[in-house]
Amino acid sequence: KKIDAYILGEYKPVKEFRGRVIAAIERKNDNESKLVVAKTPNSYFEEEIKALTEFQERFFEIEIICHTAKVEKPCIRVTVLGFAKRGDGILVFEGYDAIKDEVFYRFPGGGVEFRRKSRVALQREFKEEINANILDMKYLCTIENIFTFEGIDKHEILLVYQVILSEELYKKDELILNENGTIGKAMWIDKKEFMNGVRNEIIKYL
Repeated sequence: KKIDAYILGEYKPVKEFRGRVIAAIERKNDNESKLVVAKTPNSYFEEEIKALTEFQERFFEIEIICHTAKVEKPCIRVTVLGFAKRGDGILVFEGYDAIKDEVFYRFPGGGVEFRRKSRVALQREFKEEINANILDMKYLCTIENIFTFEGIDKHEILLVYQVILSEELYKKDELILNENGTIGKAMWIDKKEFMNGVRNEIIKYL
């Protein structure tokens, strides 16, 4: 039986890859578990593996089984986000915190990996998440974000850029993504709706 694998540290399609299995992702509510592969063992902590696979795995109840005895120390994550405007609307992803039973919105984007520029990381995230090319981007601000998600304390440094996308994307009310069988959705919402749950510097740019 074949089993799919996530290859960490590679961002282009590869026909073959030689590495080490560093973890397994067991889906509790699905029978398609995944392997996690990297070039070297002990190269990613459990929380990093979760962050790098969370978009594909967010609809499943999962357990990450790491092949390492390391225990991750609390750390600050650097994240880059893209702020796209359409009139009074802004482009967001919808998220859900099951512990708080709360729906929230965030700008498209993701983590900045070691030795990767934030602008390059943002371009990659937009291409992967909504198949969109960024035509232009302008740095807006840096925000320190301390919060709790799914009962876990989080600490992020957010690098926010205003982005310009291709014209056809502004004509769609929803942007649908099918990546590795996982369906995601981005949408344009009124800035007032977004501002109801935001209490930081980004408000002045809306």
